[in-house]
Amino acid sequence: MDVNRDSYTDLILISAPMYIDTDREGRVYVCSLSSLNVECHLDDSPLVLRGDASEKGRFGSSLAVLPDLNTDGFSELAVGAPSKPIVMVEATVSFSPNQISTQNSDCTKALETTADICFTMTRNSYVDQAKAMINYTLTLDANRKNSRAYIVVKQREVNGTVSLLLQKPECAKVKFFVEACPEDALNVLSNVLRFTFDGFPSAQNLRPSLALQAQTTSFHPLGFEINCGTDNKCVDNLKVDFNFTRSSEVKVGIDELLDVTVSVDNSEENSYNSHVILTYPVGLSYRKFTILQGRIECNSLDSEDGLTRGKTDCTVDKPILKSNTKAFFIVSYGISTNSQLDRTIYVTANATSGNQEHSSSSVLYKKKEIDVKYGIFATIESSLSYTNFSFGKNNLQKPFQQSIVVTNDIRAVNYTVVIKVPVKLGDKDIWVDSSSLRIPHCQRDKDEEPKQTDFVATVQKTKDCSVARCSVFKCSKFLGRLVSEKYQISANISSGWIEQIELRNAKFLLTSTGSLEYDRTQYIFFSTGSNNNTLVKKIEAEVEVYPEPNFTKEIVGGSLGGLALLALLTAGLYKAGFFKSKYKEMINNDEADPGADGDPVTPLE
Repeated sequence: MDVNRDSYTDLILISAPMYIDTDREGRVYVCSLSSLNVECHLDDSPLVLRGDASEKGRFGSSLAVLPDLNTDGFSELAVGAPSKPIVMVEATVSFSPNQISTQNSDCTKALETTADICFTMTRNSYVDQAKAMINYTLTLDANRKNSRAYIVVKQREVNGTVSLLLQKPECAKVKFFVEACPEDALNVLSNVLRFTFDGFPSAQNLRPSLALQAQTTSFHPLGFEINCGTDNKCVDNLKVDFNFTRSSEVKVGIDELLDVTVSVDNSEENSYNSHVILTYPVGLSYRKFTILQGRIECNSLDSEDGLTRGKTDCTVDKPILKSNTKAFFIVSYGISTNSQLDRTIYVTANATSGNQEHSSSSVLYKKKEIDVKYGIFATIESSLSYTNFSFGKNNLQKPFQQSIVVTNDIRAVNYTVVIKVPVKLGDKDIWVDSSSLRIPHCQRDKDEEPKQTDFVATVQKTKDCSVARCSVFKCSKFLGRLVSEKYQISANISSGWIEQIELRNAKFLLTSTGSLEYDRTQYIFFSTGSNNNTLVKKIEAEVEVYPEPNFTKEIVGGSLGGLALLALLTAGLYKAGFFKSKYKEMINNDEADPGADGDPVTPLE
């Protein structure tokens, strides 16, 4: 710029229309030029030109050197600042009702609420008239992934438009719904209002602009009713407890479910957003929950990596577990037949709430252990053997064989098969040589004495270890699943012990037994009864005794009987006239008989 009109440049002007000051926009920097040196001052000095305070003034948008208009001998400078009218818009939101009720008996019916959204436009620079369009979006419960409020199902946002004039508030009503019993009834609904500003041109073709300090995003909380007494501080007193319903131990392969019965009670001020969190070991799987008392909702996550424990999170009487209220429910966990659990497992229960403080007497944590046993099952089968003896012959012996088959099921296990065989009844040996009685692959243990000695009077049809001395054989074997093992009793049975039974003609059972021994601290035998006792199988051999036949008596008796029968037949025929009729018939035949030459016989005159 040639200030003194001597045809030489005196000043260099640099415009910065986008420079933002605290109260205005735009600058022009004045730099002096002498010879070949340029000197500029960029700080707040008299050589920095600034326009009047104004939003979006853009001072310095254009520069023009004018001739000497005031005849002072110097050229003039014109700085352009195309300023717009600047306005401020304030947004407010009010709710009706202004708190969310927590005293709801019907949790299925959502609560209707109304939001009044109002906008007011005021001037921020000199302006007589201004008009604008506001486009807004209201987002309900914006800070949560799962909203507790909605316009319609699964929709939490609503959009709207209002037309604004200067100094004239405009409002819009929005109806929405809040869950009656939300999971979280302690933390407020943080609702967010956002809007955009679109100014309309005035009669002078000036379009208003929104002030930079205008808040286009605002937060409007809506809280829940909280009844915490005069100090407005809720102190609950939660006590949690649980037990393993009808279970003293976990029986893997027998029990399908492990039921955990949980109780929670609150004996002081209301408890908000109350939860009970259960943890359970790897190997159990969540199945269901059953409400006994209260409003309960449970979600569960089983162990996914085989290392971390499963977790079940249950809300209790949401949103409020009121003072002096109790809740009871059962959580059921599935037990797979193939579950691999420790010998002892434990379950924990932890009670929490949204209250800032709990009573010092609260019981918020419980841990309980339960033993684990694995169900096993096996069958013992045997064939019915048969032998017979004549009564009175005490020196007979007959070969005897009987098979026993043990079949294992469910899971592999170490068994000891215990076979008890009667060897002596009274003072008579049942076997020819009882000491040589053996069962292959089994160890002979100490003999057992009978509990009763009067075997004739007590049990005549069954001879077992209750009346006879028995040899005990123990056969230890690891049996895999669905694997069978066969054992065989093989010896010569004697007849010397039969006479003392005092039965000449009878059948009775010589009964051995087979049973199973196993580690009872680790396994439990599966049976249809309630006691799950191990299997005891009777191994029966039928022994028949009959008297020795006397053939002399039969022969003599048969002969005499035949003669007597013949005499009786003869007497009967005589009485019936059989012999008389035959005699007359013979006489008549003689009279009718012709002579020797065949001529008829002529009677004498």
